[in-house]
Order: sequence, then C-alpha cells, then structure tokens
Amino acid sequence: MKKKLFITGIILVTGLMLASCGQKATTEEKAKEETTMSFDTTGYTSGTIVQSKAEGDCEWTIKLKDGRFLDPMAIDKDFMKDGATVWIKFLPQRRMQRCDKASPVAISEIKLRE
Repeated sequence: MKKKLFITGIILVTGLMLASCGQKATTEEKAKEETTMSFDTTGYTSGTIVQSKAEGDCEWTIKLKDGRFLDPMAIDKDFMKDGATVWIKFLPQRRMQRCDKASPVAISEIKLRE
C-alpha cells in the first residue's frame, strides 16, 4: 500500500513539474508579445531629424513630410542624430524664430520610428 502511494506521489510531482515548465514558456512569450506590440500613431506626425552647420541656421530641426521644418525649443540628446526618423507630437510656439526656415515648436512627445 505504501509503495503504491509513493509511486502515485512521484508521478503527481513529476506531472506538476512538467506542466509548470510549459506554463513558464507561455508566460515569457506573452510578455515578449506585449513589449513588441505596434504603437498607436494617432495624433503623431512623422518627421526626420536634420542637422545643419550653416551659419545663421538652426542646428537641429525636424523636417516633416510636407517639406516644412520645425525648430524644437528643447530636444533630448538621444534624438540628436542626423537622419533619424521620429514620431512627434508638438505645439506651435508664439515666439520669434531663431532661423528663417523653421517654425518654433514645443515637443510634447517624441519616439523613434522603426
């Protein structure tokens, strides 16, 4: 009787261990899917970071698809890469332009495009 109980216990423990190993992989896959979900671009405008070394020009601007240039009042150093494509949300600023070609804006959100 004790031998049957012992064998049944070992079978149950082994079964539980095998079942839990499969669950962990599923959980890891779900977590990976959540982090790689596509992000909602609603309200964002696409643009390209442009660096200029011309005298009297803004050093960093964002060129929009329609050809307009934006002069961000503040931009994170992580995004200061010439040619980087970004998604932005911005607010126009009522202040004097620092350069002729770009309109001053405040960046409310910015994300790198992939």
